[in-house]
Amino acid sequence: MGHGTPYRSLAHALGLVGALALVAGIASAQGYGIDWVTIGNPGNDAYPGDDQGNMAGRGRVDYEYRIGRDEVTTAQWMEFVNTYSTRSDDYTFFGEPVFWGAEPDPTYDGPGRRWRLRSDVASPDMLPVGGISWREAAMLCNWLHNGKSSDLAAIEDGAYDTSTFTKNGDGTFNDQRTHHPDARFWIPTLDEWIKAAHYDPDRYGDGQAGWWEYSIMSDESPVYAPPGEGQANAGFQLSGWAEWDIPLGAYASVQSPWGLLDVAGGTQEWTEEVFFDDHPTNRALEGSYAGSEAPIAEIDDRASRLGSTQPPWSAGGYEGLRLVTVVPSPATFSQAALVAICCGVRRRRT
Repeated sequence: MGHGTPYRSLAHALGLVGALALVAGIASAQGYGIDWVTIGNPGNDAYPGDDQGNMAGRGRVDYEYRIGRDEVTTAQWMEFVNTYSTRSDDYTFFGEPVFWGAEPDPTYDGPGRRWRLRSDVASPDMLPVGGISWREAAMLCNWLHNGKSSDLAAIEDGAYDTSTFTKNGDGTFNDQRTHHPDARFWIPTLDEWIKAAHYDPDRYGDGQAGWWEYSIMSDESPVYAPPGEGQANAGFQLSGWAEWDIPLGAYASVQSPWGLLDVAGGTQEWTEEVFFDDHPTNRALEGSYAGSEAPIAEIDDRASRLGSTQPPWSAGGYEGLRLVTVVPSPATFSQAALVAICCGVRRRRT
C-alpha cells in the first residue's frame, strides 16, 4: 500500500462526515427547530357531527402533513419580529402581540425597536403569543418559506400574496383565501386543524379509528385550572393576567391523539377558513384561550363548535397560531444528500 492511500482514505472519510453533517443541517433547517408532528391516515372518515349535525363532513384530509406540537412560541415570534422591527422607525410596531414573553430591550438605541425575553417570569421563551392578526401570521409563513431572509420581499409573498390583503367599504376582504400550492409553511385549514385535534386512528383499539369530542382524547370537557390542578389553560383568570404567563407545554400529559399540546388553552388558533364565502368578512379560529370564561371555553373546545371568527386584520388579544408544513419526501432528502456528497467530493479534489 502506498504512503498516500491512508491519507486519501482519511480525507475521503472526513469528506463523507462533512457531507452527512451538511445533510443533517439541511434536514434540520427545513423544520427551523419546530417540534413537528406528522398527521397520517390520509383519506380519513370525516367528523360525523353532533346531534344537530354541526361540523358534519369536516376534518377529512386526503394527504399527510406536519403540524406544530406547540403553538408558535415567544422565542419563535420574537426572532421574526426583531428581523423587521429593527429596520427603521417605520417598523417599530411590526408584529407586536398583546400577550407574550418579550419586552422592549432598553439597551437598544434604534432604529425601530428590539425585543428581549422578559426576566420576571419562568420560561418566557415558551409563553404563548396572543394578539396577532391573521395577516401577521401569514407573513410569518412567508418569512419561513423564504428561509428567514431579512429582505422585505420575504414577508410579501411565498405562502400568501400580501398584495391581496385589502379591505372593501362593506367590510369584506380580498385576502388570498388559501396558501399557494407550493407553500412550505402555512396557516392550518379548518380540516387540518380539526383532524390533528380530534381524530384518533386508534380510537376504539385494534386500529379502529374515530373521533373524540374534546382534544384531550375524551368526550368529557377538560378540567380548566392551573397546571397541577387542571388539564387546560382556559376558563380561569389569575391576578394580573398571570394565566398568560403559563408556558406552553405546562400540561405535558394532556395531549391530542397525535400528541399535540395545549390544543385547549394557550391561544385561540387561526385557520384559513373563510366566513362567509359569498361575503367574506372573517376567518375562523379554533380552540379555547387563556382567560376565557368557563362556559365559553367548554363550547370552544368541542369538535362540533368553532372557537370564534374574526377579521383577518384583527388582533384583539387572544389570537395565536399553530403552523403547518409539508412532509419531506425521501426524494427530497436524497437530492439534498446528493448535493452534499457532491460538495464533499469537490472539496476533496480541491
